[in-house]
Amino acid sequence: MIARLAIAMTALALAPCPSAFAQDRTVPVRFQPGATAASVKGTVRGQQGINYTFETTAGQTLQVLFTPSNRSCTVNVYAPGADEAVHIGSVAGNEFGQTATQAGTYRAQVSLVRNAARRNETCRHTLSIEITGRPGGSSAGVSDAMLRDRCRAEAAPMYGVAPRRIALASSVGPSAEGGLQIDGTVDKGREGRKKLRCLFTRERGFDRVMAMTPDGR
Repeated sequence: MIARLAIAMTALALAPCPSAFAQDRTVPVRFQPGATAASVKGTVRGQQGINYTFETTAGQTLQVLFTPSNRSCTVNVYAPGADEAVHIGSVAGNEFGQTATQAGTYRAQVSLVRNAARRNETCRHTLSIEITGRPGGSSAGVSDAMLRDRCRAEAAPMYGVAPRRIALASSVGPSAEGGLQIDGTVDKGREGRKKLRCLFTRERGFDRVMAMTPDGR
């Protein structure tokens, strides 16, 4: 009985605050002409969340990457017309992918979990969205922009800094292991700048972050 009660209380603490839904503001995500990826930055505080909306056609590939400054900040993704989320961030994490989208308006809802909202905490965040592939066809794959966003998202907690303090090379190049790599530096303040390298597989999946400065992290 005690174990079941503890699990229930944990689930309740991780749930977004219901009262936040009515206070959420809506922000349409705009893609530049011809672009397949877009990134938006925002801030939520307390019970005030943000609904990011974006359009898709049927049969495309969708990738969503969420990078929050607060671990109590989550993203839920809703398919067009759906009341239940297809992705619950507090359970499934900060990445979401769908290989065959529905036609219509998707919604990515960013909010703080219940306890953090009650404490009136703040969460700065970046939401990166990529939509590729022709309607009903195969995906064009993950773009270089998404690889760069993924690199920052993985390297930031490794070095204990905000993603904005990571500078990356403008191009994605081949790695010695047969995949892809992105070189960059991280600003560690008094510790100086550290070199890093993000490695990806041939299929553009994330592999790992390597510390390239001899003194490590």
